[in-house]
Amino acid sequence: MPFPRPLGRRLRGRVNRATLHLAGHAWFADLEHVGRRSGRVRHTPLRAFRGPGTVVVGVNFGLGSDWLKNIQAAGRCRMRLGRERLELGAPRIIPVAEGVRDLPWVVRFVLRHVIHTAYCVELPVLGPAANG
Repeated sequence: MPFPRPLGRRLRGRVNRATLHLAGHAWFADLEHVGRRSGRVRHTPLRAFRGPGTVVVGVNFGLGSDWLKNIQAAGRCRMRLGRERLELGAPRIIPVAEGVRDLPWVVRFVLRHVIHTAYCVELPVLGPAANG
């Protein structure tokens, strides 16, 4: 039986806050984006991979994810990935085979055969993010 919506949302918020502490380690990243309706700055933990001039994120929970809708509406976002804070441009949704093409074999294998990701979001790196 699924959680009632308020409890599920609270639990998801706690898990997200705990996971944000992993940002900068392994493939965990902190995606900073602006809510398209609220205008509030949001932080979403996710797995991201640095490619040549891009960052690739597997879309594991569908194309209707709020973080994806927010960055599509804004046309940009910021990310803390490893030791870098990056300013990223407009997202482009691509098939996983194209998204993982330039990534290490272990990442390709995990996204395609373990997590069964169908799509990736490719974000162009515009440069280092301004502090703040």
